[in-house]
Amino acid sequence: MHSLIETSRRKRFLRIIPMLFFLYVVNFLDRVNISYAIDAKMFQDLGVSSKEVGIVASLASSLFFVGYFIPQIFSNLGINKYGVRKIFLLSFTAWGIITIATGFVTSVSQVEILRFLLGIAEGPFFAGVVFYLSLWFLKDERATANSLFMSAIPIAGVFGSLIAGVIFAVYGDYPGWRYLFWYEGVLAILGGVLAYIVLTDFPREAKWLTEEEKKALENAFKDEEEEKIKVKWTQALVNTDVIVLAIVYFLGVTSLYGYSIWLPSIISSLGKVNATVSSFLSIIPYVIASISLVLIARYADKKQNHKIVTVAVFMVAGIGLALSALTHSVFVLSFALFTIAAIGIFSFLPPFWAVPQKFLHKEAAAASIGLINAVGNFGGIAGPIIVGFLQSYTGSFVDGVYSMALFSFLAGVVMLLVKKS
Repeated sequence: MHSLIETSRRKRFLRIIPMLFFLYVVNFLDRVNISYAIDAKMFQDLGVSSKEVGIVASLASSLFFVGYFIPQIFSNLGINKYGVRKIFLLSFTAWGIITIATGFVTSVSQVEILRFLLGIAEGPFFAGVVFYLSLWFLKDERATANSLFMSAIPIAGVFGSLIAGVIFAVYGDYPGWRYLFWYEGVLAILGGVLAYIVLTDFPREAKWLTEEEKKALENAFKDEEEEKIKVKWTQALVNTDVIVLAIVYFLGVTSLYGYSIWLPSIISSLGKVNATVSSFLSIIPYVIASISLVLIARYADKKQNHKIVTVAVFMVAGIGLALSALTHSVFVLSFALFTIAAIGIFSFLPPFWAVPQKFLHKEAAAASIGLINAVGNFGGIAGPIIVGFLQSYTGSFVDGVYSMALFSFLAGVVMLLVKKS
């Protein structure tokens, strides 16, 4: 059986991960493209004063996560029953249309409505993929599978920075930010169609696996299920570890989106450069993070110490951010430390998600992953608002960077409270 698992592993990774990686690149581009638009003075073009931009832009971008909360648990239960293909096709098509519409906005209220709707449209994707990976990859494969999928976040940062830099260089800040939404919206619709064509909902339906490989995989999953907590999905939602993991994810995501949404603007402010240059400089932290994310996940899979690795990378993020803020007057040093912080900010994701995948079974895992992702992503509201408010209040991003450091440290401490390792 072991040899059959080995032969199917390469097939599973090659068939599933590249497609999910591409979809997550598209997903993250549509989620954070507003950060480049903010730096290109999108809100000033819509009539907001420079003094008010920090608060107004933070609130508008954060409404995404209010909508994002709504479909989480039940979309995952739907994926467990019906599979991902139909749900992802609907989701990607909807958010592609919404992203294109954002390129036509003429007021802040229109941006706010569209960001809220975008959150609802994108809601089924991330938690759905985390659960989907648990259906296809065994416990000693999952953090690696997670990392190859989630490395799309920093890679999306690279592509997003390149795309934004080129668009702004060609069209200027205005109407460049409008073209940014139009191009990336079309890409989302294409992604939905490709997901429907390429992905397979469940291992038993995989025509690209032999019957022997399917049987070996099914037996391996049955063995793993014996080790997992078997409760109704409603009971899993009040499991202590699930609640703690939701708190940890909230704290980690607060730092992640405070970092991602404001990255170009922070670089512009510290380095005194324009939107084009800051977009290209934003590539560097994302490249470093994409490499470290995969290496750290492979180490965690090998040692099966996902909890401790998660704690460690949170501490790296906190130290890097704190030292970056402390040295803000020396741009090169501060930027280098800010880049190091990206290692922890993004690399916590694969080992973190391996923990609930490891101890919860099917329907309970689907609902719990949805809950953790839903609650945690309220950090996507908190992070941008906190950084934006502190920038508006103090006239500097330094205190905002310190706040991100604090949330990263707290995430590491709370992660220690999780009983399941």
